[in-house]
Amino acid sequence: MKKLLAILMSLVFAFTMFGLSGCGNEEAQMEEEEAAAEPAVELSEEYTAFADAVDMDFAKEVNKTVASFGDDEAVGMRSAGSPAEKETCDYLEGVMNDIGLNNVTVDNITVDGWTFNGANITFTNAKGEEQKIDLGGYQTTIQADNQEVELVYVNRGTEEDYEGLDVTGKLVLFEINQEEDWWINYPAYQAKEKGALCAIAMREFANKDEDGTRIGVQDVCGPADAPALAISRKDCNALKKAIKASGEDSIKVTFNADSKVTENATSHNLYGEIPGAEDETIFVFAHMDGYFHAAYDDAWGVAVSMAIAKAMIDSGYTPDKTIRFCIHGAEEWGREGSEYDWSVGAYEDIMTNHPDWVDGGFAIVNNDSGYTVEGEPNKGTRSSIELKSFAKSSIDELADSSKYTWKHQNLSTYTEDFQWTRMGIPAICAGDGDGTSYDDNGYHSTYDSWEYQPLDEEGMAEMIRTFGKVTMDLDSCLVRPMNFKARIKNFEKSLNDDAKDQFAESLEEAYAAADALKAVMDEVEESGDDAAATELNKQTQEVYLAFQNSLLGLDFINVDAIIRHDMYEDNIEYLDQTIKALEAGNIQEAYDEYLWAIDWSWYDMFFDKGTTDYMKNQLFSKRDDTWGADLIKYPHADTNAIVVSLRDKYDQEGADVSEEIAALKAIKAQQEGYLKEVYAEELAGIQNATKLMNGIVTNE
Repeated sequence: MKKLLAILMSLVFAFTMFGLSGCGNEEAQMEEEEAAAEPAVELSEEYTAFADAVDMDFAKEVNKTVASFGDDEAVGMRSAGSPAEKETCDYLEGVMNDIGLNNVTVDNITVDGWTFNGANITFTNAKGEEQKIDLGGYQTTIQADNQEVELVYVNRGTEEDYEGLDVTGKLVLFEINQEEDWWINYPAYQAKEKGALCAIAMREFANKDEDGTRIGVQDVCGPADAPALAISRKDCNALKKAIKASGEDSIKVTFNADSKVTENATSHNLYGEIPGAEDETIFVFAHMDGYFHAAYDDAWGVAVSMAIAKAMIDSGYTPDKTIRFCIHGAEEWGREGSEYDWSVGAYEDIMTNHPDWVDGGFAIVNNDSGYTVEGEPNKGTRSSIELKSFAKSSIDELADSSKYTWKHQNLSTYTEDFQWTRMGIPAICAGDGDGTSYDDNGYHSTYDSWEYQPLDEEGMAEMIRTFGKVTMDLDSCLVRPMNFKARIKNFEKSLNDDAKDQFAESLEEAYAAADALKAVMDEVEESGDDAAATELNKQTQEVYLAFQNSLLGLDFINVDAIIRHDMYEDNIEYLDQTIKALEAGNIQEAYDEYLWAIDWSWYDMFFDKGTTDYMKNQLFSKRDDTWGADLIKYPHADTNAIVVSLRDKYDQEGADVSEEIAALKAIKAQQEGYLKEVYAEELAGIQNATKLMNGIVTNE
């Protein structure tokens, strides 16, 4: 590592820049492929001192210690409001004090809590031997003490898989791929609808584990009274073999479980600061909770954040802005019965405990993702669109010394900075770029450990230095380095051809306003006027919020960030294709190639109406106190009856589908109405943002 650092310190890197990393000049790098090399600038002495002070022994020790905490001796788990999460918080409070952070504070927050004290099954296997299986948990309530119960295998847990089976009061075992097929909430709720005692899921991964012992989970996105547990592939196969050997549909097992969801539980957020002279703050994030032992997600991020803080303090770095290191609880889960059940700790931080932090909030650097597992060559960022080119310019200054391939993408809902960006504080989050190793092998599983996925120490050191540099580069900017032209271009590229004309004039005006604002931002940056920069940052925060409030939306299925019109444009296209295929008499083509892609149609194809209705309603319920509030305005395209009808006619020759076509045309007209309203709202939002930008330029 010393050799790598010596190389790093001796290199100079070519970039268009103002100051250390380009507090201006975002437009020149708006498109990554167009970024051009210009005269080289040496890295600052402050940064080289910071990089030299990075303490990898400390980082690894923090990582290992956080990963050691867990409520269940067999599988771990440190979850929202659990004893293990509190133990982690107490430890990290001591770390923050030990390394010299100021104003170290623990804030209590109220969440739905989950404590998993373990679950297991004992049964007679296919060899006639008694075998015990330890299970993982989902955020649901299930209690059992040596309960004798039947266990039934139900394939993938769909409605069809229950045909001919009575599972009332029984355990049901199924296999799912949550990335390719459906989330745990669908088969778990289907099991509840069928009267099962509890669902047990074997989660498939992209890469099979050699020994078959990996147990994987996700946030449940469902009610606590649709209980679910998790099992490894090896143990799932043992149960399947035992059922087959029995000659029956089920086997008797002895069942133990202690999984409990609690309303109004107490979780914790923790922060400490390196104070700055200016009245603005840069936030550095990570989260302390995790599935199983979570050596990477996010004990790794906690260690990276603490290592950045320690190296800054040890190197004598004196920031201009306050740098506040926030370690959140309840990131993986914290709201029962909600589609938006993650990032609860961060939500409570900015919405309940510290809404005052929005005023003067300069930017966020989030160390959640980008996990440095051995053999992964890719790294990346996920950023607010307006900070994307800045992140690239900062990180690319280190590119010549890096063996990793970096890619820069847009922010998503999947990390805890999302609500903060909704409030007006833009973010740069660590990401995996095009990486797949961690996700394909260990994400939210018992393989999230150094034993199964060894740590790439060189990669971890690079991430500490890289995101420390990003933080310091942000600190060196007087004016928040926002590229509003990138936001406008991102919106323009998303429009279909039919919509571009109605936006053309307003987009042209918005581009001109963004150029004029950029000139003002550059002028204030170059002037060195702190007071003028602070005032300008408040004004550009309003512009950022104007774009966020009018353009940001969520899709129904992945619940990820989209531009609001995207979902309705897509629905209309697939509805049109479905109608055309049916009019041509091609029921199977319509069903398999087009209909499945319309909102919930895919789930209507596999689960009963009670299950899908619950999930559809859940999208609009229990969201007011979450990051998903108000991001979906209009209801889904309800194709349930059409899906059922076409499924019945799937193999019929010459079936009459005129009623289905008429129903699809009505849904299409409804979606076109929604799209028209969304376009109008987006247009008004762009015009408002343009007005704000022009007002800054003209000082009106």
